[in-house]
Amino acid sequence: MLVPSFTIASIIISLAVVVGAPIVLLIIFKKKFDISIKAVLFGVLTFFAFAYILEGLVHAIFLEWNKTTKALLENTWLFMLYGGLMAGIFEETGRFIMMRYALKKYREWKDGLAFGLGHGGIEAILIVGMNSVVMIVLAFMINNGTYDAFITGKGAEALAPLHDQLTGSASFIQLFAGVERLGALAIHMGLSILVLYGIKEGKKVYLLYAILIHAVIDFPAALYQKGIINIFVVEAYLILLAVGFIVWIVKSRSLFSSDRI
Repeated sequence: MLVPSFTIASIIISLAVVVGAPIVLLIIFKKKFDISIKAVLFGVLTFFAFAYILEGLVHAIFLEWNKTTKALLENTWLFMLYGGLMAGIFEETGRFIMMRYALKKYREWKDGLAFGLGHGGIEAILIVGMNSVVMIVLAFMINNGTYDAFITGKGAEALAPLHDQLTGSASFIQLFAGVERLGALAIHMGLSILVLYGIKEGKKVYLLYAILIHAVIDFPAALYQKGIINIFVVEAYLILLAVGFIVWIVKSRSLFSSDRI
């Protein structure tokens, strides 16, 4: 079974969106708000250190290495709570630590915006961008008949879900990856501003707010992984959240006394 041309086109569009959007926003924000590249880079570093390495290590322990917790987290609702809270704790605590201690002189609204752009931008590029590149390569291999010749044994077993997704799912589903990352990017910028505002005002309770908000945002994704809800519910939920966060990003600027609209 071949991969439809529209599926390949959809993947390419999503790839262009997740790579292009952060770059375009960086250019726009630099020109309009003179955002700090240092704040952007620390956002990138936070993703690598806290989400990719530390959170990834905890997931490896609880979801793979420890058989007791692995079995326990087979429960859908426990898995939902675990996944949401781990994401919230690691990513929001990472934001707090980096902005509180490494970016002491960066307390303006634009600094939270820049930090969130770095965090959400690199997440989009690595998670969806790299996956899209792999899927495009596999799609061409399937269509030109080289997939079965080169992908065999354990490799074929590991790539079977991607193969089925490419040949069996509706083509437009691939567009959701780009839409999802755009929404996530807005959420990362909004949460970064929220945490920074708490630091600026000396109110650590805002870190707790960010952790809980992040957890609730991630709950539907966990339910989707367990097959409780479908992708359309997740995407609609994310779009609504993204709109709300964009409103918050714009309105929150007035909370920073050094900034004026």
